Amino acid sequence: MDNTPEEQESKSLPDKAAETYQWWDNLATIHAEDPFLVGAAKIGLRLFGVIVLLALSPVILLGLLIAFITVL
Repeated sequence: MDNTPEEQESKSLPDKAAETYQWWDNLATIHAEDPFLVGAAKIGLRLFGVIVLLALSPVILLGLLIAFITVL
């Protein structure tokens, strides 16, 4: 993520989301050279990410439903 501010402003929302996901995935990937505690922390990060996504999914689905009802 060594982008200049001009490059960051020109990115679309899906590009920013993909970049953020890649950052999170790289952060939580377990490598062979990681000590046990680092590996355990990375597993915890993965579980935290899954919990956050599960918690957000009903809110997002409700928002989409409200948007479609509003448009109709």
